[in-house]
Amino acid sequence: MKLVFDILITAFFIIFFSYSSAQTSSVYKNDYIPLAVGNKWYYNVHTLNSEVGSEISITSEIVGIEIIEGKKYFKIKHENANAKFPAYYYHQRMSNDTLYTLNYEEKYSQYFERVTAIFTLDSGEVAFVELPRTDLTLKYESEGLPTGRRYSIKVLNKDENSIELFTNSGMIDGDITEIYKKGVGMTKSKNDWGVVIELIDYEFSK
Repeated sequence: MKLVFDILITAFFIIFFSYSSAQTSSVYKNDYIPLAVGNKWYYNVHTLNSEVGSEISITSEIVGIEIIEGKKYFKIKHENANAKFPAYYYHQRMSNDTLYTLNYEEKYSQYFERVTAIFTLDSGEVAFVELPRTDLTLKYESEGLPTGRRYSIKVLNKDENSIELFTNSGMIDGDITEIYKKGVGMTKSKNDWGVVIELIDYEFSK
């Protein structure tokens, strides 16, 4: 059962960070995602009905900066400390108020980028995202798979220090609620499988 849960967590993170930053404009000051090489976050991952002691420890660390398809991204290493799975890498960037996440589809040897968050939205506002068709989404369509090109991001709550977003992802079993705190990053996430991710601690480079 523990192995099944570990696999579920790993699969969730791969999908989660596909939905889930380098600053490309000075128009918007990014307060919600501290992006710098060396920054590290520690998370506790569990299900809503999991037993005490069955939690999994997750770390996410910014390990470098890369230019991919002409855009500057922070490379992030995601690692499960409790299971024998290899580290998973993804990339993020900020452009104005929007957080983008870039993942690599190994099956087709192609990158795909999604909008993860829009931080200037106010409580109750909804943004409808429609990503352009790419060779990768056309391949998904040809195989009868969901492309996730069209989805929505709604702000459930927002105050001076935090924002809570609900993403109706357009993918199977992929709806996610996330909380971001200014100066910290993502502090909590819950998906519709009942997997909960909560921030335990963080270390930022100086």
